[in-house]
Amino acid sequence: MTKVQVFSNGSVYSPADPFATSLVANGEKVEWVGSDAGAESIMDDSMESQDLNGLLITPGFVVGGVTVDSLQELQNLEEQLPAHGYVAGTIFIGEDLLKEASKISGLSLYPYVRIQRESKVEHLKNLGAYGVLVDAGQTEASVLVSKAVDAGLKVAFDASSEDLIESTLAIIEALNAESPLKRLRAGVRLDGVLEVTQAQLNRIEKLNISIGFVDDLNTTSASLASAIKAGVATYIGSSTQPTQKLWGWELTTLAVHRQNSSDNISARAAFNSQTRGAWRGLGFAEPTQGQLVPGGNADFALWYFDSLMVQTADERVAAWSTDPRARTPLLPTLDGDTYPQCATTYRSSTPIFVRK
Repeated sequence: MTKVQVFSNGSVYSPADPFATSLVANGEKVEWVGSDAGAESIMDDSMESQDLNGLLITPGFVVGGVTVDSLQELQNLEEQLPAHGYVAGTIFIGEDLLKEASKISGLSLYPYVRIQRESKVEHLKNLGAYGVLVDAGQTEASVLVSKAVDAGLKVAFDASSEDLIESTLAIIEALNAESPLKRLRAGVRLDGVLEVTQAQLNRIEKLNISIGFVDDLNTTSASLASAIKAGVATYIGSSTQPTQKLWGWELTTLAVHRQNSSDNISARAAFNSQTRGAWRGLGFAEPTQGQLVPGGNADFALWYFDSLMVQTADERVAAWSTDPRARTPLLPTLDGDTYPQCATTYRSSTPIFVRK
């Protein structure tokens, strides 16, 4: 039986206590966050103590969506992602890779199978599929969606163009009019988004749809910031096409430092979009998912870093955000030159990566 683990003498990124320096993990769950003195007061012989030596603990990253076309690419992800602090992620794959995806251990991958009008979707759930990826521009897309939901599968749409977004929204609005409950079971998400209009955001928000933006955030202009401002469940790092991926802090930095500074989002929003937001895109609606709070999942990463701060979208408000009275948890300073390095990644309190 795994011992309760007490991590202390570091920094913990947690909304439960923005000044926390210790965390207690018990198997799959976080039991407590707080001060070193508090951790010491609850320690007993049944617990295992780990000195962080100043490291930062954050929730583990979650991949927004990556296209996998071969067994080698799948094996590369199994090795690469934990080394970048990832604990889970969405993958877009062909049916032929489902069996291999089910063999991935430690890291939790959620396979969405690319389907076409001739695809038979009813058996995919039994083969290990979590959902399906649909091209809304093809004929019979509505029929495929309906069959997928009936089979207990989540539904993602390729939304890499304005026409595809419009076609998707038309399909979901029709499904919602027919059966709101069925639409909710679908856990609808738009992936590979480049840009979205305010009118589309209004419809997306009304339908409770999640949207995933591509890695190259400079192609999204103001859409990413607008989606977050509108309260739409948003995540970044989602591509329905094979592309070069940016991982973790590099992608976070790109969101904070855009080519057009008016499109910037805060480091906190960018980080949340790769943790809480990505979990929501997968249909996990629990308030604690993707956060290090009592009762939350013990999926986290330990980081070496240079300094901590609050980086806002607008530097003019940074002074208040960093004031202790704001009680805003601190993240690593992201200057675009250096990035935090992962020391260890934990899934359910179990290490799945340890830097040598």
